Amino acid sequence: MLPGCSGLLALVILVTPLSTALGGVLDGIGVMGDSYSDEYQFYPVDRSLARNWVEILAEAHGLNFGKFSTASRGEPRNQGYEFNWSRSEATTDDLIASGQHTGLAAQVARGEVTLACVFIGGNDFIHALKSPEPARALGDALPRAVKNFHTAVSAVLAASPNVKVVLGTLPDIRDLPEIADSIRVGLLDLSLADAYTKAIDEFNAQVRAIGLRDRRVAVMDLAVGMKVANRLGRDALVVAGQKLDRHDPGNGLGHVFLADRRHLGTLGHGAIARFFIVTVNLRFRAGIPPLTDQALLSCAGASLADGSKSPGLTELVNRTGGRDIRVSPPNAK
Repeated sequence: MLPGCSGLLALVILVTPLSTALGGVLDGIGVMGDSYSDEYQFYPVDRSLARNWVEILAEAHGLNFGKFSTASRGEPRNQGYEFNWSRSEATTDDLIASGQHTGLAAQVARGEVTLACVFIGGNDFIHALKSPEPARALGDALPRAVKNFHTAVSAVLAASPNVKVVLGTLPDIRDLPEIADSIRVGLLDLSLADAYTKAIDEFNAQVRAIGLRDRRVAVMDLAVGMKVANRLGRDALVVAGQKLDRHDPGNGLGHVFLADRRHLGTLGHGAIARFFIVTVNLRFRAGIPPLTDQALLSCAGASLADGSKSPGLTELVNRTGGRDIRVSPPNAK
């Protein structure tokens, strides 16, 4: 959903205020969220063939999301990294009911987590849109999502005066293939889709407002990133030297979206991982090294059950030799 291009990074530099250098920001990184942050490897068939931004930053970049476990810790944590509370299909209601916020806040209070990320809300709008009365459901979904988001962020900020928080805005759900296809074939009324776009914009405005009020908060503006990607081209985008198809979902490396038509593949999440790094470095001067093309491609190849599903991957990794490939606009030949 997000371009891996220098133009996007330049935009982040323009919209993210700098702060003074801060020590210990990366001692432990915690996450609240939904399936976009819940470790992909535990969800066959489609997601298990890819890695999301949390897994990429942990596996390919060595950032500390806590100890990893393949055994369930019980709800809401389940399997995966100790500080990652995200749960597949979670709404903001689920986040509050299951205690993602209180669980992460407790880790912050103990000094285990020094940087928290909150990226959730998409399912609130997707579930409302797929309800029997989507127009009516939207009227309830927006204020509830905003209230829950504020509750979650406030709990973490109150847990320690030293904690830093990254908030993710929501890209428009109409850019998901499952929603875009419904609009294209006439199953989803365009005026209703427009109403949902407006509501998501309002949600994002509330998220940005939190970042403006508190210097401990950075905003990873994925919604703006998506709009940049749409301007560059709706057919394809290029990440780590790979031209990715935005329209045809699939589990190979050459697709933006997985075959389930909702979740990004590894390279799409690589763009989010890079966005996270830039956001944290600019706001908190964390000094995280760039995520190289070679590291991202290697992570993508390792996640595939069969490397042949990704033509040219080995050649690309070998060719980069650890150097970043210059990323071209999505319409590059």
